[in-house]
Amino acid sequence: MPGVNSIKLLTGNSHPELAQLVADRLGIERTPCIVKKFADQSIDVRIGASVRDEDVFVLQTSNSSAVDANDSLMELLILISACRTASARRITAVIPCFPYSRHDKKDKSRAPITAKLVANMISVAGADHVITMDLHASQIQGFFDIPVDNLTSEPSVARWIRQKIPDFKNSIIVSPDAGGAKRATSLADILGVDFALINRNRKREQNKRLRAAAANASSLNAGVSRASSFSDLQSGLSTPMTGSFMMESTSGVAHLNGTAGPTTHADRVKHEALGTAAPLKDVSDQLSRLSVGAEGNPNLSLSERTPRPEGLEPAFEPSSGPIDSLRPGQPTMLASSSSSALTTQDDDGEEAETKMEILVGDVAGKVAILVDDMVDTGRTLALAAKTLKDAGARAVYAHISHGLLSGQATNLVRRLDLERLVVTNTIPNSDKAEKSNGKLEVMDVSAVIAESIRRTHNGESISMLFDANLLL
Repeated sequence: MPGVNSIKLLTGNSHPELAQLVADRLGIERTPCIVKKFADQSIDVRIGASVRDEDVFVLQTSNSSAVDANDSLMELLILISACRTASARRITAVIPCFPYSRHDKKDKSRAPITAKLVANMISVAGADHVITMDLHASQIQGFFDIPVDNLTSEPSVARWIRQKIPDFKNSIIVSPDAGGAKRATSLADILGVDFALINRNRKREQNKRLRAAAANASSLNAGVSRASSFSDLQSGLSTPMTGSFMMESTSGVAHLNGTAGPTTHADRVKHEALGTAAPLKDVSDQLSRLSVGAEGNPNLSLSERTPRPEGLEPAFEPSSGPIDSLRPGQPTMLASSSSSALTTQDDDGEEAETKMEILVGDVAGKVAILVDDMVDTGRTLALAAKTLKDAGARAVYAHISHGLLSGQATNLVRRLDLERLVVTNTIPNSDKAEKSNGKLEVMDVSAVIAESIRRTHNGESISMLFDANLLL
């Protein structure tokens, strides 16, 4: 029966501080556990106490400054598997910040739903139950075939606002995007204040033009000769075929110049084997003489001699004749390089041209409180804070559940026009808070996690944790 066996709390290297806080609130000792790496970077787990017929809780978060996110996930899976093979009665994975939670849908062609994969891995490893907090998307709960409790930091956030913001009745809860509107309205209802919604508006004109150029590149093959197809290779608009295609082009040029070339398939194979194909540089020179227009200007490159449909720019401009470096039978990387350039330009363009506008709500003269589930680089937060200030907000606070704060995000937070950025300790950020000049505050949610573990162990309801008036 539930409650007869004892609680065993294990943790990896991702967040031992949070695990100790939870253990202290539960009044138990952490189960001894050593998680280390071998020289070949494989992970080794040693559990230092028996877990046979015990109620085991494995606490492991996804992101940490001490452990790589993928290593943290592997530690979790190996710990669960080790407890399963050690005959634990029930294994609950306590994951304050769920890994790969932003990969929760197929938003473009061939995109993986990695959060579903992670859910399958946790289930296969042997978990019977999952406890997490403030999922990026609530549908992740449906990725599991086992029970999932998605805790919320809402009561803790509401309590912080009541205690730390003197004039919170004159505040307004703001969501930085449409996806967080439900979160913002729920918190606004708890506090009895208004809410606002900011829209992210991206200009994509230049990126649309680049994508249209790449999409129309295939039409060149229908209306131009083999000579211009070599120009497409040089400009990066198409990818060459195998060595046989190159041989056919070479033999075709030989015929055009009055010399005999291999005519049958056997002759072409023999021609390749003997290495008697004309060097591609000579082919390029011959094709240049055959190209249409600009015959009188020998200084023009092959791609400049070949006509291009009006308005279509080359996706890739080589620095120096890449066709000279082509070899029969070796596919070129020109097309893939142009695709990478398009992606980079698309990302850079979106970042550079992103703007925000307030769609719902009036923030003038009010204390604006931004709420979101996670902050990574901090650029969206910075843009939202600036938008609110420009709209007349008296002060701006931000409450974020999971403070990933990657890269130089801490330096950005230090320069932001924010009164305070508050994140929970689902991710260790104590060191970053010390370097933020008082701008970053870490809010403890170990009480919520500990209470959920106690109620799960005793078979009690967890719904009381979602009561905004509950004081833990």
